[in-house]
Amino acid sequence: MKANDTLLRHWRMLREIPRHPRRISTADLQQRLAAAGFDTTIRTIQRDLIKLSSALPLLSDACKPQGWSWEANAPQLDLPSLEPQAALVFHLAERYLQPLLPASTLDYLSPWFRTATGVLDNQGNGLSGWRKKVRVLSPGQPLQPPQIDHEIQSTVTQALLLNRKLSMSYRPRQAINEEKNYEANPLGLVVRDQVIYLICTLREYNDIRQLVLSRISAVSMLETPARLIKDFDLDNYIAQGEFGLPLESGKTLKLIARFDRHVATMFIERPLDARQTVEDIDEKTVELTATVLDTLELRRWLLNFGAYAEVISPPSLRKEMQTIIADMSQRYGMTQDKR
Repeated sequence: MKANDTLLRHWRMLREIPRHPRRISTADLQQRLAAAGFDTTIRTIQRDLIKLSSALPLLSDACKPQGWSWEANAPQLDLPSLEPQAALVFHLAERYLQPLLPASTLDYLSPWFRTATGVLDNQGNGLSGWRKKVRVLSPGQPLQPPQIDHEIQSTVTQALLLNRKLSMSYRPRQAINEEKNYEANPLGLVVRDQVIYLICTLREYNDIRQLVLSRISAVSMLETPARLIKDFDLDNYIAQGEFGLPLESGKTLKLIARFDRHVATMFIERPLDARQTVEDIDEKTVELTATVLDTLELRRWLLNFGAYAEVISPPSLRKEMQTIIADMSQRYGMTQDKR
């Protein structure tokens, strides 16, 4: 075999080895190499791995069959090396994703982030100071992300990629201290406000469920293929308002609301609707007209403005907001009386 063939085989083999705690057996490595056009034996692969592990941060375990992994904290091996501009993008991504993703997800990306930090720190053209000059703040009250077990997240992701069923122990929201056993057919993953949701169906039912990954206490991937929903589209599912807590699936309403001018930038710069309009009422007030999904999220958004917003139409929503505000006023009045 030519030296360059050996080099290419080694490079391919190193790319197939996962980071600890995941592992790959030499038999699986042989199958993947064969699929890539490299005809070799398990004995040759074992000999190569032992030689490579003397110079690279590779680990073998005592299992049968033997498994191999990159060390958990091994630097990311990239050829060619990471360019400074690409390192800057990784650094910005780290800053942005920090408040959005659970720690277990960020841990998977940490080798790239560490590499990017090293590349930026070694620059002498101004990029070295960039890390001190960029911060990303999350909207609203800062909250800590829920803790997700690395192995659970890895198993769920793998089942989703392979279209396989999952068997799990889960704590439902209605009974957070009780565990139930579910057999799930994974359809997708959605990250929202630092929470990861598994979109799935259960057993042989067709109704689509949202399971929070942090509430899964144990999970295993089954050999059984997942029972997928025909024509299911994750984007369409989200567009129907399923993550906006819809009052009626897919229902929209024409919102007309008035706001104090000083808060109007919040929906002028980030419109609720691509065709929304904002008109001046007087020097202090503007009127927003937009077609939006009829969701609980819409009500929460309106209530965030407090006394700076007033719903004009539809009349049903205006009446609903009046009821909510009256209930709040009564509650705070009762609290004052008790004191």
